[in-house]
Amino acid sequence: MLKDEQTAKDGAMDEAFSALYQKHYKQVYYSAYSIIRDHFLAQDVAQETFMKIFRRFHTLKDKEKKEAWLNAISRNTAIDFYRKRLRRQEIWNDNIEFITGAAEEGMEHSLEMKTVHELLLSLEPEHRQSLLLIYEYGMSYEQLARFQNTSVSAVKSQLHRSKKKLQSMAREMEQSC
Repeated sequence: MLKDEQTAKDGAMDEAFSALYQKHYKQVYYSAYSIIRDHFLAQDVAQETFMKIFRRFHTLKDKEKKEAWLNAISRNTAIDFYRKRLRRQEIWNDNIEFITGAAEEGMEHSLEMKTVHELLLSLEPEHRQSLLLIYEYGMSYEQLARFQNTSVSAVKSQLHRSKKKLQSMAREMEQSC
């Protein structure tokens, strides 16, 4: 009898979740889109939001606050995606000019992505790892510090030295061309 009760309870939860999904998908999507400003990422945020909700649906005690709970999860997920996106783009878009020195010297061009990758590969492994984990994979300074068993200030110093080394290598490369 307990197994039948659990199966019935699970079925009711699945139906309630399905109804929540059908009713609120567009709202979650448009909320994410208003933060992300990217159609495909907004779909990813909506999917991630509903996955989080599905995993935690049984913890919702006050059914009256369901929409507020859904909106909070949606908003926070979208903000997390946005922050990760900014961190990833920082090295590959905005910082390419900084790293190569183009912004400081007023140059009109930046290195091609292939060249940046070649420069990254020529860095010492620990410097390359720090840059990639922070900018490519979206790790925070605190997460990287825990990963490397070091302090946040040491991580920041290492990143600064890595950027300076990349900048120096890029200048050398441009002078040799």
